[in-house]
Amino acid sequence: MTSGNKNELHSLKEILKTAIAREDASYRFYMEALENAVTTAEKKLLHELALEELEHKQKLERQYEEILAQLEIDRAITGDDFNM
Repeated sequence: MTSGNKNELHSLKEILKTAIAREDASYRFYMEALENAVTTAEKKLLHELALEELEHKQKLERQYEEILAQLEIDRAITGDDFNM
């Protein structure tokens, strides 16, 4: 892997970490709002939105793990000990 690709993966790793944190914050936001919901329709919508954020977070976490795995493979192949 070229140095540019390593930097791209590290940058993507940081982007995914930030996105995961934002999805988690959104999930918590909707769950908190759900506690204050009054109508059944409000509760249903907020619950659905919370679940969507959780799904987004889980997808991003899988992508993050794939990036870490690729970085580890690259390290093992090249012998580079760059910061993971």
